[in-house]
Amino acid sequence: MKKRILIALGILILAAGIGAGGWYYYTHRTESGSSDNTVYVTKISKLSETDSGVENRYAGVVEPQETVQVKIESGRKVKEVQVKTGEEVKKGQLLFQYDLGSIQQSLQEAQLALDRLKNEALSISDQITTLETEKKKATADNQLSYTIEIETQKMNLKKNEYDQKSKQAEIEKLSQATQNTEVRSEIDGVIQKIDTSKMGGDESEGVNDTLTEGDSSDSGSGDSSSNAFITILSTGAYRVKGTVNEINRDSIIEGTPVIIRSRVDSSKTWKGTMGAVDMDNSTENKSSDMAMYGMSGSSDDQTSSSTYPFYVNLDSSDGLMLGQHVYIEADEGQDEEKIGIWLNDYFIVDADTDNPYVWVSGDNNKLEKRSVVLGQYDENLAEYEIADGLTEKDKIAFPTDELKEGISVVEGTTSQTTAAMYDTGDSEEDYGDSSDADYGDLESDGEEPEMIEDGTSDSDMTDVTDDISSGDDLVPMEGAPTE
Repeated sequence: MKKRILIALGILILAAGIGAGGWYYYTHRTESGSSDNTVYVTKISKLSETDSGVENRYAGVVEPQETVQVKIESGRKVKEVQVKTGEEVKKGQLLFQYDLGSIQQSLQEAQLALDRLKNEALSISDQITTLETEKKKATADNQLSYTIEIETQKMNLKKNEYDQKSKQAEIEKLSQATQNTEVRSEIDGVIQKIDTSKMGGDESEGVNDTLTEGDSSDSGSGDSSSNAFITILSTGAYRVKGTVNEINRDSIIEGTPVIIRSRVDSSKTWKGTMGAVDMDNSTENKSSDMAMYGMSGSSDDQTSSSTYPFYVNLDSSDGLMLGQHVYIEADEGQDEEKIGIWLNDYFIVDADTDNPYVWVSGDNNKLEKRSVVLGQYDENLAEYEIADGLTEKDKIAFPTDELKEGISVVEGTTSQTTAAMYDTGDSEEDYGDSSDADYGDLESDGEEPEMIEDGTSDSDMTDVTDDISSGDDLVPMEGAPTE
């Protein structure tokens, strides 16, 4: 008798466990929105608030429109610097002065060298005259040797004349330098850097070299800034620098109108024009994908990619700050205020017929078809104007082949609603048994499973995870130790 009671209690406990498990599975599936009888909907007013241009958005930073790098002339020394790092300077303001003493010494040495060359030229001319006189008196056997000697001295005289011209040019340059001991700023700007190690003055050439795009001291463009004594960043006019990788660099089209959007406040925008990609100043980034999977990145061709800077010329930089981080997006009219309701064309079914409709949430949160009247069409944004049939309070679903009137709806975010466009709708019945034969058939058809970002099939990852978690059907590698 006691044994029967225990058996009955065991059956009751087992039935309760099965019931609880079934209840949990049913409620979990319903709450997660994975049930085939529930779809997400979103208010049209929320859809209108979604930013456009996000798909083609690039990160950017505000930098000076111009960067001037002042170098020290070869052989000159700086006597006194009149500015300091971080100081604002005006065009024409004195930056530093050269040491006049070193220039005067070099000028005296050059003048002495020129006088020596002139004396040497007179001596060579006298030798040529003497040789020509002796040649006339020489025998026929000695005529050739005299001719060779005379031609050699004439060549020495021509070289001397060339050296005199070069030394004269050097003297003229040094003479001008004695009159130009001051170096002044070419632009209004801010002193970014002063390299005092250059004050000795024999490492560089040229003064006040203005760099072109991509050559600023912080652009990572090589050694262009290493010889600069003073670096000046322009003020009052900015540009925006962005980066693009080698895969989508062709999406940057010079002259395209763009919108610069604040990262902090998306309502703050500036207009500009896209510049060209700077192909001469690429940087190489190593991919971390292989490291994530424990693979050695021995092949640089497979594990690295290049990024390139590009620049946006602003219509106005009012309100922007140097170093401010912003977004760059193509200007497709997304910021133009439109009157009425506008929907992306993928929400509208049979838009090219006389009876277009959308799927909306009706009475009692049930799905229903709603006929709409279409107005204008915006080709840039792929949006239709809804002339009649909807209000901003209506909730809309993304149309799929599985939708039917009467299905329950759940209000969700825009991302949840539009996620249906990426759902293939394939069920387990479509793929049949997950046997090796079936996968072989799939491969023989030339079809490939959908790939996720790291290049691994979603279904492959699921199968591997299931195998690892269950421990079933795992075959040890050849040569691996077994229990």
